[in-house]
Amino acid sequence: MEATIIRQNPHWNGEKYNSLQYRSIVENLKKKKDLPHIQVLTGIRRCGKSTVFRLMINDLLETGVNPKSILLLNLDEPIFTDCWENSSELYKVVETAEKITGQTVKYLFLDEVQQVKNWELFVKGAYDTQRFAKIYITGSNSDLLQNQFATLLSGRYFANTVRPLSLREIFQINGINDRYAALSRRIDVLKLMEQYLQWGSFPEIVFNPIDDSVKIELLNSYYESIVLKDCIVYNQIRDSHLFYRLLHFVLSNAGAPFHYNSLAKAVKSNEATVRNYLNCAHRSYVIADICNFSFSLKEDARPQHKVYGIDTGLMNAVSFQFMKRGGMLLENAVYNELINSGYDEIYFARDRGECDFVARKGGMFHAFQVCHTLTPLDKDREFAGFNVLNTNDFSPATKTLITYDTNDTVGDVQVIPFWDFFGT
Repeated sequence: MEATIIRQNPHWNGEKYNSLQYRSIVENLKKKKDLPHIQVLTGIRRCGKSTVFRLMINDLLETGVNPKSILLLNLDEPIFTDCWENSSELYKVVETAEKITGQTVKYLFLDEVQQVKNWELFVKGAYDTQRFAKIYITGSNSDLLQNQFATLLSGRYFANTVRPLSLREIFQINGINDRYAALSRRIDVLKLMEQYLQWGSFPEIVFNPIDDSVKIELLNSYYESIVLKDCIVYNQIRDSHLFYRLLHFVLSNAGAPFHYNSLAKAVKSNEATVRNYLNCAHRSYVIADICNFSFSLKEDARPQHKVYGIDTGLMNAVSFQFMKRGGMLLENAVYNELINSGYDEIYFARDRGECDFVARKGGMFHAFQVCHTLTPLDKDREFAGFNVLNTNDFSPATKTLITYDTNDTVGDVQVIPFWDFFGT
């Protein structure tokens, strides 16, 4: 175990982690680093949670913290199997690290903590006894913030979600930091956007100059690992074949409205199982399941649903249909960028027409339509979609039609390219 602990903590030699690309979430985490609250980071596997950990360790080193007082443990490794069944074994791991360094651990980073049964009991005990100055934890399932954890540590933690790179982060990494730079480097912008739609934005895919065939292989590896570990095994799903079939179906039909009962018939299952399996995939961040817009809180007032994938590259690798569904991928990318841009309560509206997204930000709802290429034939249909929301009870604060590369203003509707709205 000593060798594994030393390997996982190369910062003990006093040197910062190199070749790390900056993530925008780090600024938020820095503001809270001096508070004793537990910092929880959740998000899909391979999205960069471990990199965020290392960026925070670099920040601690820059402020003069003793490197040997910082302990990072990746609990996914089999060497920690004793901890998986007994969370109190984590204290022994910490004590082992302290014997190696001769220093007391003040900052504890636990990566993929969901591997440890009843890990929240360990974290609560360590927090209550002030064993560490700060505890950071990551997990690949939103269940991390549910049930026992939320009850035991209510008011004692901050929770943030790490996602694959946003379009803005990709632009900034490539030196496009404002709208002027984007307009000046239009060809580069369109190329980056095309790569984003085709290959997605998992950091390893974006940062490494690898062959397209290797990208597909890597994305398929991600998919298999995420589905197997965080969906099937974690939720003890018995019918793995049905789960794969359902997930493939909804990812291949992203953005298409459905009812649970009709989806169940399509995959030859039942409504209860389909609901459960989609919920498992949603909690593991593979998909987002959104419903139709209604002021009523009753579930039967929102019977229709849509599914969007966490990453367009992952979707392409699974279905191999990139050239045939540019509009679908753009709509999926818009959903993800709405989340990245701070919109919440995202719905769609459907009543004698359809508005792709109704999303809240700053206490107000905003309406969005998505059209890859705005032709004269498409124009009337897309603008008519906003009329679904024109009622006596509701009017969106703004109306935006997002396209691949068209810029215009028509009445109260702003027509704007995807790269301009989200990347600058």
